[in-house]
Amino acid sequence: MPRLHHTLAAVTPAILCANLGCSSDSNHGGSGGAGGSSQAGAGASGNPTGSSGGSATAGVSSTGGNPEAGQGGSAGGGPLPPDPCIARNSCPPGTWVNVTPANAKALDFGTGPIVGDPSRPSDLYMAGGGDGVWKSSDYGNTWAQINTSIPYAPMGYVMAVLPGTTPPTVLVAGYKVVHKSTDGGVTFTDLPFDFPDSLYSIQIDPYDGKHLISGLHEVDGIVESNDGGDSWKYVGKGGFPSGGKSWYAFFIDTGVAGTTHDTWFAIAQDGGSAVMTSNAGTQWTIPTGLNGFTHPHGNAQIYQHGDSLFVPGTGGPGDGLYKSTDKGRTFTKVLDGGLSIAWGTAKNVYAMWGWACSKCDLGASFAVAPLPAGTAFTKPPVPPALNIGANHIVVTSDGEHNVFVGTMWAAGVWRYVEP
Repeated sequence: MPRLHHTLAAVTPAILCANLGCSSDSNHGGSGGAGGSSQAGAGASGNPTGSSGGSATAGVSSTGGNPEAGQGGSAGGGPLPPDPCIARNSCPPGTWVNVTPANAKALDFGTGPIVGDPSRPSDLYMAGGGDGVWKSSDYGNTWAQINTSIPYAPMGYVMAVLPGTTPPTVLVAGYKVVHKSTDGGVTFTDLPFDFPDSLYSIQIDPYDGKHLISGLHEVDGIVESNDGGDSWKYVGKGGFPSGGKSWYAFFIDTGVAGTTHDTWFAIAQDGGSAVMTSNAGTQWTIPTGLNGFTHPHGNAQIYQHGDSLFVPGTGGPGDGLYKSTDKGRTFTKVLDGGLSIAWGTAKNVYAMWGWACSKCDLGASFAVAPLPAGTAFTKPPVPPALNIGANHIVVTSDGEHNVFVGTMWAAGVWRYVEP
């Protein structure tokens, strides 16, 4: 079965090589600052604004991966549309640029997580913050509100665009319901969801676009769908650690569809521990080096580069970014400090700090290290207004340049062209 990989379709052999694991392999860095108050995602109401968790944009990987060989600007193939900002030389590489839509509501936690259309690298969506659904068709440069009815959802990674669908099929979590659109996010029907709380961290199997997994908001357990989100069931909990909630579960790409289907990494909030399964939840084990490791309130994003996994988080063995070179069996710390999301390309691995903190000034703690080693981190400066890291980062490409787009909670929507 061909790999769907939810990274946007890219066109360079180097990027494809990175996703297929042609090469792979962090120790200095910052922790999050102080400041701010109130937390997001605590209930079915609240104030939100406008990014992967753990999936996001036109071709972005649910594990923060880089784009791969691809389909162009439409599901039917063809050349990728140009990035207008890059074409006119108005977005300097290596600089974060604020692209928050001027008419977006100023919400406490932002417009919501950002996701990409795996079949259309230029197309990104965001929703869940309480301001309907927003879409960009130019790699995140400009945004249009395409739906006003989708309400607030407790903000984890509550949105997904299913690969290979025309028009795109878009899912957005809701309390006791899943909002489903088959016209690219313009109109939605509600599917019943008979679980204690809403979907919280929707991830798509890189080989099967109808196979989804997710944690649940503020409760224990992981659920699975094999029909594109129409129905869900709990997965097994053999050896599953107690005490966790708001789980993020991620597919680990083994290079084979059958084993990837059943191989997951999961991490909880407020307890439990990071865990792995190779049999779809029948049995879970705690990776060496990550006992008690958790994600901060509201968000988690990991990055896979071949056999290497980069996992940020807090607690357990200590706050920071941890790396595995054996697809999640053992981990060592490569970057110290408060970090919540990781993503990457064929060239670099990146990390940031941020969590569901209303209008907080935490500092973004933006860090980057070259691959394959992924250990020699530097901390490039960011604009003062970028005062908190992302809910999620989408990685896409116009075929020549890697582009990152993130929803930085109440700090808005930001874009970055990789140098």
